[in-house]
Amino acid sequence: MSVVRVDQVGSNSLDRVNKLLAGIPGGVYKATYAALKRAGDTAKTKAGQFAAAEYTINKGTFVRNVNMKSHISSSGGSIVEMKISYASSVLPLLTFNTKFSRNGQVQTQVKRNGGASMLEHAFVASIYGPIAVYERVGIPRFPVEQKFGPSTGHMMQNDRVIEKMDETIRQTYEARVEHEILRVLNGWGGR
Repeated sequence: MSVVRVDQVGSNSLDRVNKLLAGIPGGVYKATYAALKRAGDTAKTKAGQFAAAEYTINKGTFVRNVNMKSHISSSGGSIVEMKISYASSVLPLLTFNTKFSRNGQVQTQVKRNGGASMLEHAFVASIYGPIAVYERVGIPRFPVEQKFGPSTGHMMQNDRVIEKMDETIRQTYEARVEHEILRVLNGWGGR
């Protein structure tokens, strides 16, 4: 499981929120919570796009194979932190940019900035179910082991992906908090 943490989101706008909503009970909490939740939801939506920019996987495949959860924790009426966690199992190597030929050569590229690698002792076959990349464990024909690429959780630990997530959360929060201040001042919304 991978957890993306963003520290001190909205520290620039927090003074403004406190000044505008000081007289409204729970107003600061409502506005910051709603803005932070929207920022987290936006980042979760764009996570597949960020991972696809770094790895040779498309956004749809990423989304189908990931379990994303976000959690905002608070203490004493103030928001302390937001965590977005990503969990999944490793993905078959054929999910990534893997090519194979009739003569048995298997070539794969997992990261976009790296070159393709030739897998010398690997082959593509349908042994235990769908077609996959396998490699013999020893000299005999069996046992074989299936080859995998990283999981979606591992992809989210990439420094560039974390940087993009952090930037998205900060930008969305700053843009959204103004709307949430107006919403609380006008009494819109249920909570």
